[in-house]
Amino acid sequence: MTTPDALITTYERWRQAGRPTQVPSKWNQKSWTNQLGQYEDFFKELEGDPIDRKQAVQLSPVVTNEEEAVQVFLLAMLWGYGLVGYGPFRTRRILDRPEAAAELFEVAHVAQSDGGLAAFKLIADRRNGGERSFLKWLGPAFGTKYIYFLTAKNNPQEPAPVMDAVVYRWFRKHAPDRKLRVGFWHTPSYKQFLNSLEEWAADISQQFDQEIQIDDVEYLIFAEGSRFEGNDWSESWEAEQRVASPSLLFDQLRALANSSHNELQSLALITELEGLLLPVDEQGELA
Repeated sequence: MTTPDALITTYERWRQAGRPTQVPSKWNQKSWTNQLGQYEDFFKELEGDPIDRKQAVQLSPVVTNEEEAVQVFLLAMLWGYGLVGYGPFRTRRILDRPEAAAELFEVAHVAQSDGGLAAFKLIADRRNGGERSFLKWLGPAFGTKYIYFLTAKNNPQEPAPVMDAVVYRWFRKHAPDRKLRVGFWHTPSYKQFLNSLEEWAADISQQFDQEIQIDDVEYLIFAEGSRFEGNDWSESWEAEQRVASPSLLFDQLRALANSSHNELQSLALITELEGLLLPVDEQGELA
């Protein structure tokens, strides 16, 4: 299959604009500290500055212990969520589990030694093999953000980019013969996604005699329709994150409940309502 025309068109606009980098994600230091106070010193070191993709890679350590794994994870969540109000709550929900740091470190070790696909497969195998609690609440959309920063830092020539609902819709529209499943940890989909990016990056590099990496291709998928002027595509992405769905509304309620005097009662009620009203595949998973 040749490279989709939509990707070529976006690449040409990006090249004519001087190949600008992605607009940084703004984030609210107070909101993140309120939910994740144990990491206050880490947030202070970042000084509340907006974080773009390249900066997050630069700030990420090569992971050698659990603490560093958590730091990379926090950077991925800050970059991924930005100002989205339920981001700190969802991140805290993952990290509150006693096993979370060890599990993040295990994923980091595999990603750094064997690559992003192997790290994805590790999580998928654990989840689908009966260990549903492995990195509970972390779905592939934000899990691949973590994997991306791990691989981009350790081996910049072979990063493993982000696969989420935006990618799914783009593939369905422009590469319909390459079907992806992004609602759960599905290794064949991530493998096909990575293979596609590698193929298209090589084709574009050859056509235009200008090398691009596979994470550039992923960026272009997210930036479809952008004129690469200011932050036009970034604003449209943030607006998409605010579109209400039942699972997101429940998480917004949970975030509010955390500041109330009846937190446990409120959270219990929300969980009960979630179990009654949401489809099973929307319960207990991070989008």
